[in-house]
Amino acid sequence: SHKETATVIEQATANAMNLFASDACNTDKNGLTVINPIGFARKDAIYLDESVAKAHGILAQSFKAIDGKLVSVLPGVAVDSYAAAVIDPIAINAACSKESPFTASGNTLDTPFYTVQFNDKMYLSSLFDKRTKRELCENGQTLNTFLLAEDVPLAWDNWDIDADIEYKLRDTATLLESQVVSCGPIEYRIRNRYQLTARSSLTQDIVFYADDPMIRFDTRMDWQDDHRLLKTAFPTSILSDFARQEIQFGHVKRPTTRNTSIEKAKFEVCNHRYSALCDASHGAAVLNDCKYGISMNQNALELTLLRAAAAPEMRADNQVHHFTYAFTAWEGDFAGCDVVKQGYELNEKPRLVLGCVPTFSIASVKNGTVVLDTIKPALDRSGDLILRLYESKKAAGKAQILLNVDAKKAWLCDMLENKGQEIV
Repeated sequence: SHKETATVIEQATANAMNLFASDACNTDKNGLTVINPIGFARKDAIYLDESVAKAHGILAQSFKAIDGKLVSVLPGVAVDSYAAAVIDPIAINAACSKESPFTASGNTLDTPFYTVQFNDKMYLSSLFDKRTKRELCENGQTLNTFLLAEDVPLAWDNWDIDADIEYKLRDTATLLESQVVSCGPIEYRIRNRYQLTARSSLTQDIVFYADDPMIRFDTRMDWQDDHRLLKTAFPTSILSDFARQEIQFGHVKRPTTRNTSIEKAKFEVCNHRYSALCDASHGAAVLNDCKYGISMNQNALELTLLRAAAAPEMRADNQVHHFTYAFTAWEGDFAGCDVVKQGYELNEKPRLVLGCVPTFSIASVKNGTVVLDTIKPALDRSGDLILRLYESKKAAGKAQILLNVDAKKAWLCDMLENKGQEIV
């Protein structure tokens, strides 16, 4: 099954990193090292078990996670592309001793990036970007609105969604409980519990960061319905004729309007890590870590969270689901934004290993739109390295590749790894 495959991969990854750490550690074997598995330099928050943090002398901001585990959240550690960096407990403790930059009063939350207002269901009724003085929520609408609909396709129950689904969507959620479970110098975390139907419920943490404009929605869904479809809607204030949706190694543009039969057929489309709405001056995006169906309704992005098909297997989706999605905004054009990087960060978290691995970076790229997606050994077992790069935003330019290994020659190659032109 996919779950078994994912478990094997995770275990193999953990074994490889721990073996690498044990081989590399010559001095302090009791430290902690963060390893960055993506082609972007990063400094996002790091999560680890509270017991591990305390064992290494780290007194970080802590909270009880949705699954009941005690978790410590550390401020971001600067680590380069495909690199490692040792965590300094003294620096972490100093950062965690600072005052919280978040203030709350009634239904209003003030963060370093936003002034947020919530309605009585804890949906975001206003999201004012303090950096740009822009309101990002469509007037009279709410962000992160849960919409439920009856979903009985005429054919192909597990694969099709019928066009009339848009007319059935309704907000059926009832807020059962809302509480602040973490407030400190790194993040502000609100936990909301909802009853969606008589059988299905949802617990969600809304996370605001002190050093990151991305708003996370960590979700635990107890999904027990049949023939239902659940979406979360983000009606933004951004007007655009099209949305940009990530595909493998790039993105496509799709219309947000319903003027022609072709556009009407695109009531539900696919995306990988993000879908973005933007004009020439600013934009916003919904990111996800495993939800690949989405619809665009004028200026709204509506991410499909779950379905409950009855064929070919009855009640296949009726279980507890854990997933994360996020909302982010930026000023400027799409070519200069960080949405591709944020999509990678949401999907590939920093890895932690025990021990102090010497700081290193295998490779990096000096260009804002060229992504180093993969580093792998050549299939012919020659010892060569294969670097897979792509241009992510349809913006031509030059890229400088910095390779920190003992390389003597480099060639362009095709997907079958056949050598082509030699490059300098």
